[in-house]
Amino acid sequence: MQRQRGSALSEVRTRTTEKLLECTEDGCAEPVKAKGLCKTHYQRLLRHGHTKYTDRKKPARICMIDGCDNHLYAKGLCHAHYIKQRKWQAAGIDAARYQEMLHEQNGVCAICHKPETHRDGLSGKPKDLAIDHDHKTGAVRALLCSSCNTALGLFEDDPALLAKAQKYVLYHERSGIT
Repeated sequence: MQRQRGSALSEVRTRTTEKLLECTEDGCAEPVKAKGLCKTHYQRLLRHGHTKYTDRKKPARICMIDGCDNHLYAKGLCHAHYIKQRKWQAAGIDAARYQEMLHEQNGVCAICHKPETHRDGLSGKPKDLAIDHDHKTGAVRALLCSSCNTALGLFEDDPALLAKAQKYVLYHERSGIT
């Protein structure tokens, strides 16, 4: 005996669901990303298994790099400086040694004695001083602003070429040609 699955006259059901426009969490009016939740609540659900936000018991700690007010990420550094530490380690120093050098130089460039003026394109904050090193030996020399570091690089650390450039500038300064 065979079962009948329904009569030929029964309604055809379709899958129609209304798309929610706003997040289902209380007090959230952000657009829905998935499962009725906005991007923030959905990520929290995926990461923690719930959408509840727990307030911090203690205020967030700040990055150990002077002048940086970003929240701590790992090893005493904010996320940006944590990433930069890889470059610093490739140059042969760590964040603590970078801080020491920065204090020794009073936070300014070793050549022009001015603070860094170039700004990060995303955050708008001043860039960190660059770690200058001898290209032949790899020895770290000092911290330089972007302008001085670029100039040394363009002159290929050649003392003779730097002397010629100095002579050129002094000659034109004396002759009144600007």
